[in-house]
Amino acid sequence: MPPLFSFRKKYTTPTGEYYTLYADMLKQPHLLVAGATGSGKSVVINALIYTALYSPCGAGDGAKEFILIDPKRVELIDYKHLPHTIAYASEPDQMRKALDHALQITENRYKAMQRQRVKKYTGSDLYLIIDEFADLMTTDKRYIMPKVQRLAQIGRAAKVHIILATQTPIAKVLPTEIKCNFDCRVALRTRSAQDSRNILGVKGCEALPRYGYAYYMTPEKNALHEIPMIEADELRQRVNHWTSQTKHRKRLA
Repeated sequence: MPPLFSFRKKYTTPTGEYYTLYADMLKQPHLLVAGATGSGKSVVINALIYTALYSPCGAGDGAKEFILIDPKRVELIDYKHLPHTIAYASEPDQMRKALDHALQITENRYKAMQRQRVKKYTGSDLYLIIDEFADLMTTDKRYIMPKVQRLAQIGRAAKVHIILATQTPIAKVLPTEIKCNFDCRVALRTRSAQDSRNILGVKGCEALPRYGYAYYMTPEKNALHEIPMIEADELRQRVNHWTSQTKHRKRLA
């Protein structure tokens, strides 16, 4: 069984025990990950990708595919050559093309659903992962915003999910038209109470420890959890396994 991406919730009990709350966030329509620099956004993204790597790649039901947008050019580069990755973008032109590609895939899936007369796509899950949305928006806001908004609005039935990370959750960077489609949010430590309100609607994230904890918000509730840690060696081993599979298939082709 692949491990669920989980938050371990810390309860105060007479015996000092921990209870574990499993939340498979890969099943959520879209996910917003927000927090100040150094709060653990990359840790959350890595944990999500690590979990997805226990699923097959390809186009079948249960498979996972990635489109990675990496404005900083360093956060997602290790996943560029995975067989799950159908596009990696770090330059402005590449990032615009990656969004267009994600939207085209979504539209094609809706056409397939129409032909099959079904209301939900039955193939692979596609994850559009954007590491720092503020940096992406600075490249071409007028072009980027409507594309992301459209994907957030129609992606769910087509099994196209957006995982969006930002350290600047202000309306100028993350407009309400986009944010309202992200019912599930991971809120790490923020620089101010106002940043916390921008993410969750309430203050509190500014008082979190600098590293290791986050609020996980769903449409039902907000809850404080401990962030799951994936050891760097374990993550690297998993990535190397899948990368070697890609090279092996290329040799056989």
